[in-house]
Amino acid sequence: MAAVRALMAPRLAAASALAPLPGNTRMPSPRAALHGSAPRPGPKVALVLSGCGVYDGTELHEASAILVHLSRGGAEVQIFAPDVPQMHVIDHTKGQPAESETRNVLTESARIARGKITDLARLSAANHDAAIFPGGFGAAKNLSTFAVDGKDCKVNKDVERVLKEFHEAGKPIGTWICSCGVPHESRTPARQPSLPSHRSTKHTFCQTAGFRCSVPGHVLIRSQKKLTEAVV
Repeated sequence: MAAVRALMAPRLAAASALAPLPGNTRMPSPRAALHGSAPRPGPKVALVLSGCGVYDGTELHEASAILVHLSRGGAEVQIFAPDVPQMHVIDHTKGQPAESETRNVLTESARIARGKITDLARLSAANHDAAIFPGGFGAAKNLSTFAVDGKDCKVNKDVERVLKEFHEAGKPIGTWICSCGVPHESRTPARQPSLPSHRSTKHTFCQTAGFRCSVPGHVLIRSQKKLTEAVV
């Protein structure tokens, strides 16, 4: 025991020297207080989906890349989709309509959202800092009739309302290739998305290319990263 006490004595002495004296409460340094403070909340971003699958809904690669970039940027993301029937269902092995099938946009979009999704009718620009619309033909088929009617298309009423709310509030709107076809008054007409991403500072409207472009996937994902950073 004597040998153990001899070994422990220096350590006990050092610990006693570092301990605060009775009645002497030390305030943390400004630097310590800074590092101990709560982290600043990130931007709240609404991600609007149009189904699940490039030919009749949201392009999955684009949606996944956006979610990764938003996560890295510290954004708080809430996913939305309209509770409406899809225009049609495409058999992705053939690229042809599956005539006997019908699907719901909200239900299909929930696959990408892993079940955590909200009806687009409940989205308000007052509760978010930015809105992003990934590409995929669903934007031109389910969020609007652009795939059929072109420039004379009609836009889903909640999509139109959301776009106008964000535009009037001066909050950024980000779109990917097919979703650029959803017309609204904040968009510069006939502007084709390009690499790198483009931002209209006058209208806080951002757009970039998607996976339909004939460039490597990693280049597109890098472009999407730039757009995401521009939005948030």
